[in-house]
Amino acid sequence: MFFLNNKVKAVLIASTFVVTGCASPAMDADNENAARNRGAVGGALVGATLGAVTGDARLAVKGAAVGGVTGGVAGSMKDLEDSRNSKDVQVLADGHSQDNRSDAEKRLAELEAEIRIRELEQQLADLEEQNNQDNEES
Repeated sequence: MFFLNNKVKAVLIASTFVVTGCASPAMDADNENAARNRGAVGGALVGATLGAVTGDARLAVKGAAVGGVTGGVAGSMKDLEDSRNSKDVQVLADGHSQDNRSDAEKRLAELEAEIRIRELEQQLADLEEQNNQDNEES
């Protein structure tokens, strides 16, 4: 019975260290390897728990190691996929932000803007003239 208590204590201590590690900045979403880190920690916890349930400390350690590696590999694949997706999105965004108009289309837009500015200046001048006439009549 004393040996079983030591096993439980060892598993609890190991679990405490692992859970404490989950609070580190390595688990933040901003970290490029966050999924790998979370996968490794989760796999190690599952492996250690399954080993502890069997009552064999050696099996718990082996389960934690295998679970950690498996979770880390799975998380790395997720990190890689996320990285590729973010690069694809950035390339797409850069392509949309470029001005793909021809020189003639750009010049036409400039001329239309100049014409619109002159029309607005004329309207402003007409309003000022009308305002001055209203002020003189009063």
